Amino acid sequence: MGTNGIQQLRRRTIAVGSGKGGVGKSTTAVNLAIIAAKLGKRVGLIDLDPLSNLATILDVPSATLESARGAVISASTSVTGSLDDATVELFPRIDLLFPRPKLAGGDSARLMGLLFRRMTGQLLNRYDLLLLDMPAGIGHDENLAFLPYVGRLLIVTNPEPTSHVSAGGYVRVALEVAPELTVSFWHNKYRETSEGDFDATNVIGNYNRLVDEDLRVSAEQLNRISTVATVPDDRSLDLLQQSMSVEVHMLAKLLEAMDMMHRAIIADIQIDGSLDQSAANQLRYFLARQDGTEDYEQIVAGALEYHRAAEGAPADGDAIRAFVQRYASQPVIGPLRLAISAVQAAAEAGANQERLFATTLSDKRPIQRAEIATRALLTAVKKSRPNHFIGNLGGIVLCYLSILKLVSSRRVRPLISSVVPRRTENGRTVRDRRVQIRSLIEKNEIYHRRYFALVKLLYPVLIQQVGRMVEAFDWKDLLLRDSAGEVNRNAYLKLLTHVLHDSLHAGLGVYVGFRYSAAGRAIEQGARRLLRDMA
Repeated sequence: MGTNGIQQLRRRTIAVGSGKGGVGKSTTAVNLAIIAAKLGKRVGLIDLDPLSNLATILDVPSATLESARGAVISASTSVTGSLDDATVELFPRIDLLFPRPKLAGGDSARLMGLLFRRMTGQLLNRYDLLLLDMPAGIGHDENLAFLPYVGRLLIVTNPEPTSHVSAGGYVRVALEVAPELTVSFWHNKYRETSEGDFDATNVIGNYNRLVDEDLRVSAEQLNRISTVATVPDDRSLDLLQQSMSVEVHMLAKLLEAMDMMHRAIIADIQIDGSLDQSAANQLRYFLARQDGTEDYEQIVAGALEYHRAAEGAPADGDAIRAFVQRYASQPVIGPLRLAISAVQAAAEAGANQERLFATTLSDKRPIQRAEIATRALLTAVKKSRPNHFIGNLGGIVLCYLSILKLVSSRRVRPLISSVVPRRTENGRTVRDRRVQIRSLIEKNEIYHRRYFALVKLLYPVLIQQVGRMVEAFDWKDLLLRDSAGEVNRNAYLKLLTHVLHDSLHAGLGVYVGFRYSAAGRAIEQGARRLLRDMA
């Protein structure tokens, strides 16, 4: 196929790269493939990263891979076999191409020639989208040599300086190699606000500020760069995580609701004339990050230092002290900070002893302390006569606390784990990730019937649990209600359905397994934006 075919393939190809490893590049490539396939596109996924193995990550059986590991590329012969010999179907409309465990020296260059010269026609006929999971960094043979043949480079980053500096250097070199390349950033573990001189989304600004002038990305090059996704941190994104406790996941959901309550209270703190809006927003960001263990004077001292570092000038101590005092005097803040600290400690302790098929976590004391602190928070919320938004968040916390008690039960936990596909491996029971992922993507009827049967079984138990807690602690004002003032049973059903869905699929690392979380929504929005831009 001639130049026209190569250009067509180029427009269909995305290279997923990163300046450094460990930022979630392979996770991003897999989720892009899944979302594109759900939108009807035929996707070819190629693993070029010698430090990664998508087949292992996705739990593809070794016997399935053997048929596609023939000598399609070799040092002695340029090409043998056909594209069929190098293809493994992962899921409907998603193929893994050239699933070799690692690429030997020179394999990348041979594969590039094979893809963009010998097999161009086959690829155009089979795929609407080609995703290259690139090696981290800027090695020429394994990385930059591909860039003139792709239409878009998607660079995955994390919000920390070394990731941004390495990503900025990658962009500069990539645009020198392929000046017509379109570059997009995908921000994983995203934090929404800047800290000092570091802006979590301004990769090029952070890079240019830290390197010599002759190494900077130019204003002209900057016009070819955009951001397509900002994905908050979520342990479910860890593709290598083999299991995750349902209790740990519920603690994470509790923490998410408490954090939202914390930020909502902070957002309502009034400012006086001595603080401008920018300074107040910096202080709000600082306060939102406090972990609940600091006393008032420590918070004031930290706020003064943070403001001084951000502004590069002495802070107005009286104004900052007054702002922190208004924060500390909020009636819910004390119990809320203690609850956040206790839930964080329980989640960390649980993560160290998680077992997918265990009846319960072995050490229950951290969870018991978290439950006590959460009850104190709910009592404080009820007494404070909260606004509608804070009241609803209190109702959600009450629901999550009730679900946590359910999933901690020795009777309920086996019911939950029975839904998860499993297999025996080396004499022990492990989750069958491959079957579970495929069941989600293909909407396997039997698997989904078991899941909804679990929801149907646990829903009335949850309603009873909420009712018992409301009666015991006089929390009637915290019940979730509909517009007519009646208890909103549908809201409780949705919360239970969403929480169980994401708990059962945590650790699979695929969007369809945690679609109800903030990270899942951000991934879907980013993927849709990226694919729309390519159309």
